[in-house]
Amino acid sequence: MIKVSNALKACWLIVLLTSINLNAWTATSDYLELPLFFSSNMVLQRDVPLKFWGWASPGETVNIALSIQNKEIQTSVVAGADGKWTGYLPAQPVTVEPCELRFSLQGYPETLQVLTNVLVGDVWLAAGQSNMEKKVNHLLEADEYIREANNYSLIRSFKTTYNAATEPQEKVKSTSLPWFVCNSQLVGDNVSAVAYVFARYIQEELKIPIGIIQSYRGGTEIETWISPKQYSNAQYCKIAGRKEFLEELNPSNSHSVNYNGQIHPLTGFPMKGFVWYQGESNTKRAKEYRYMMKMLIEDWRSLWGQGELPFYYVQMYNYSTPAIYDEYNWVDLREQQEFLLYDKTVSNTGMAVIIDTNEEAANPDVNVRAHPRNKKPIGERLARIALKETYGNDMLSEGPVVNRFRFSNDSVYLYYRNYGDGLRIKSDESTLNGFILSGDDMSFKPAKAEIINDSTVVVTSSLVSQPVAVRYAWARNPICNLYNSVDIPAMPFRSDMWTSKATYSQFKTSCDKSDDDASLVSIRLNGVPIENFNPAQFKYNVASGAEKNFTVVHAVPNSPSAQIKVTENDVTQKVIITVTAESGLVQQYEIDLYAVSSVDKTNEQNRLTFFQQNASLIILNNNAEKTDVEVFNSQGQCVLKDELQQYEQRALQAIPGIYLLSMFFGKYKSKFLMK
Repeated sequence: MIKVSNALKACWLIVLLTSINLNAWTATSDYLELPLFFSSNMVLQRDVPLKFWGWASPGETVNIALSIQNKEIQTSVVAGADGKWTGYLPAQPVTVEPCELRFSLQGYPETLQVLTNVLVGDVWLAAGQSNMEKKVNHLLEADEYIREANNYSLIRSFKTTYNAATEPQEKVKSTSLPWFVCNSQLVGDNVSAVAYVFARYIQEELKIPIGIIQSYRGGTEIETWISPKQYSNAQYCKIAGRKEFLEELNPSNSHSVNYNGQIHPLTGFPMKGFVWYQGESNTKRAKEYRYMMKMLIEDWRSLWGQGELPFYYVQMYNYSTPAIYDEYNWVDLREQQEFLLYDKTVSNTGMAVIIDTNEEAANPDVNVRAHPRNKKPIGERLARIALKETYGNDMLSEGPVVNRFRFSNDSVYLYYRNYGDGLRIKSDESTLNGFILSGDDMSFKPAKAEIINDSTVVVTSSLVSQPVAVRYAWARNPICNLYNSVDIPAMPFRSDMWTSKATYSQFKTSCDKSDDDASLVSIRLNGVPIENFNPAQFKYNVASGAEKNFTVVHAVPNSPSAQIKVTENDVTQKVIITVTAESGLVQQYEIDLYAVSSVDKTNEQNRLTFFQQNASLIILNNNAEKTDVEVFNSQGQCVLKDELQQYEQRALQAIPGIYLLSMFFGKYKSKFLMK
């Protein structure tokens, strides 16, 4: 009896334990969790596979169903050992008709989660610091945009909350609002002004749903938005790896913390592209900014895995007291942002110039002057870039940019692109401002500038008799007013590459490895980029713009620690660019200037052209008046002396070598070396 009783007790114990285990399993088997940004009112990215993920009990089957345009698309996926599941549905075209998404665990109907009013369109990530964060109610036109928001129900938004994390987070934190329709009740306090204007401009043009994912934090440095994986990259660490300094200064601003909490949980959610507005917090290390931006872009594109996603960003605005010229880290950072556009290793980027948007740049209240309310032009300029570059719309999207320049006696001619129907002075002003000139003394003086045709500005100064350098809008808050026909301002510009007078602090680094990168990312001669430039190609033959007796060379290194030395030989017409890496590694780029294209008297239409044709040197007079021509060989012998009428040409049989060409037309005289 005793044995039987013990046996029965054992059996009952087994049954009881089994029952407990079964009940425990049942309690956890109905666990189904979605990321916060999978919610009603969301926008899914069109034309790419739709990716969904979440968490469930290991081994459970998750059913995903999308009801769209009178059809239903389904798939099932099994949660892994860690409980994470990922499922895909086929790519879908744009739809403005509300769709329905359903998620449930197979066998557990009570787990059904239904997302309604879902649209398919384009999703953009808007990120940066406080000027991206400022909401629609901060706009100068806030009342108008809030009042009209109900007309733009196809614009939806999701906003992450501040989350500085020391490790990458799987789950994003958000406000009490999930995805929401940007209506008059919500848009003012909950949506970035720049992002909303950007979205509205695109939506008006394309008539498609636009989703905005907002992820920003005021006062943050760019390092905080780059992944720990990228930070471990030796080159990045050398450039931006000031971990000890950042943590000493502000522990919440150390590397990767905002990426970990606010970007990492979003990676994998299909996007159309990124818009970025940040930089103010990095002015103390402006010279490094291009390299850090480059690594941020490469980092995010790699993490999203959608190829070269568009990355459009905002150049630094005007700040502080108005000035015609000052050298400051603010100016240097703008230039680094510009250089990124010429970096051939980073494609599919665009920059909005906003040098004119700060209406209170000198306000004594730092919060006012640092956060301009005139953000409508910023969002619109970003949108125009996206519409042209991403969506293929035929529109002028950028402001005037110097395409090439030449020095002629006491004048400098600047030839612009992106001028539209013609260069203009700001509508309420009559005198062109913002230009300065310098001679060999590197002392810049105010200059007079004049628009002489749709694309050309001529600059002179009574204080500089022989200019060798010209700059435009080179100040924190420059007095400048050059625009194109669609009222986008000209980009700040300088022809020289003289060392900036701004000073920068030295920062600690945890990297011991010396940088051995001695490559260039671009070379420009007199403002003209070398076509098909390849950092691994070290010899080039380039047609010389010999409108002057020297060539202005812009060589942009790939590494900020690299040193550049440019040497020119006026006789051989050869340019040598020597790049010395931090490690001591040296590479040289060699450029042979083999011919002269043209020379301008006043504009593009009045010029003398000379070029090589087989074994002959052809000289063509396009001037409106006769031109006297003299050609001398390298021994000083005159091999041609003649008078050319308008449109008349001469052919000179010439053996290979160096020649001096002298031209006399009216009161103008010019000399050129030709190879």
